[in-house]
Amino acid sequence: MAAVAGFEWSWAADQLEELVTAAGWIYRQPSEGTASCAFDAAPGRPGAFLFGAEVTAVYLNLTESGGLGVPGRRDLFVAAIAEVGAQLGPPPIRCPGPDPSVGWRVAAGVLEIVDRPGMLDLWLRPAPRRVPPPAVPPFIGEVGWAALETGLASAAASLPAGAGVLLERSRRPAEENEAARTTRQPPPKGNKDDEMTRQPPPEKNETHQSSQQLTEGAGKDKEGYPHATDGTLVELFQTEDSLTVRVGDGTETVRWPAAGTAYHKIAGRLVTLLREETASPADLAYRSDLPVPHLPLRREMRHT
Repeated sequence: MAAVAGFEWSWAADQLEELVTAAGWIYRQPSEGTASCAFDAAPGRPGAFLFGAEVTAVYLNLTESGGLGVPGRRDLFVAAIAEVGAQLGPPPIRCPGPDPSVGWRVAAGVLEIVDRPGMLDLWLRPAPRRVPPPAVPPFIGEVGWAALETGLASAAASLPAGAGVLLERSRRPAEENEAARTTRQPPPKGNKDDEMTRQPPPEKNETHQSSQQLTEGAGKDKEGYPHATDGTLVELFQTEDSLTVRVGDGTETVRWPAAGTAYHKIAGRLVTLLREETASPADLAYRSDLPVPHLPLRREMRHT
């Protein structure tokens, strides 16, 4: 770790052997025209990617995580951060998300720990990696409470920085049509006594914004949270440093990165609450700026 973090170079392929030797690995000359090469090390599997005479990245596979759920992967991720952080300090570069990473500025660029599906890696790059938004297929089908708890824990552990999620009571198409029909009907006529006793409608609560504003990036308060609607049961909001969960007037904050047990506890408490509020997970939906990985609920797209 000290050798890799302190090595200064220009990312030229003819300097790669010096870095590999300093790290204690066994150098292997890449074949002509190859895009990658691997070295021998125990433990781990190091290697490098090349583009002509330039090295684009050096990596070390720390441990396999295939077969683990998302919370289990986060346990390995947090443990690796603690080990590297003991030498380099807390990571100043933080990237929550489906495949989260943390990074440290070092002599040659950025040293990163990346939790990707199937493998936990250590990367040395000239600059931080670029993370594309995840492709999330729409959820179709039914889900039970146990599956919702598992999915909710994984979803909470996979939110990117700046993501807000509202869990709501779902409105069925028939209910929406009935609501629209009802609102189009004129108010019933009454006598003068009725008119005298009628009260003006209450003022609109400015903290309640439409789902259209939310999906367009607006409708957030000064802290960055998406505004809840009357049907909102739970709010989640992720920053680079923490995950905040709001239920009614209560707020819970979990520092990021967090181990998988923290997300299991959050999901367990939320499912207990949701079971008291709704008869089935089929009665729930969510709203967010982007689709949320692992969350087995329908994404609500209605405009109010």
